[in-house]
Amino acid sequence: MKRKKKITIGIGLLLVGILFWQFGFFTRFNYLTAQLDIWKDKPRLVSCEFENLKPGVRKIKLNRKYGFYRTNEACFVNQTELNGIKIYNAEIERYLNKRNGKNWREKYEAELDSLIKINRVE
Repeated sequence: MKRKKKITIGIGLLLVGILFWQFGFFTRFNYLTAQLDIWKDKPRLVSCEFENLKPGVRKIKLNRKYGFYRTNEACFVNQTELNGIKIYNAEIERYLNKRNGKNWREKYEAELDSLIKINRVE
């Protein structure tokens, strides 16, 4: 009986570990780190794609105005890391919706477009 109980507990822990790994809990970006970054007032939106606009001082100030930072991860991430990033970004989006209102994304994009136009003129 004792051996059977140890095997059952071992299999249960293995399954929980695989579940945590699948949802990205062992990567830099996950649900827990999103909550920690929100608590420290340093939320960031993570992207895995190439951004055409260079991060200038104006864009950084715009991001701070809306209460977040941008982080661009390497484009070579595995599925586990991608799952963690999706979960992280979902929590940050939920926080930003509370902080800035439901339609903050449209306002942000409009201001960002005007910054892009100003940079092209200069």
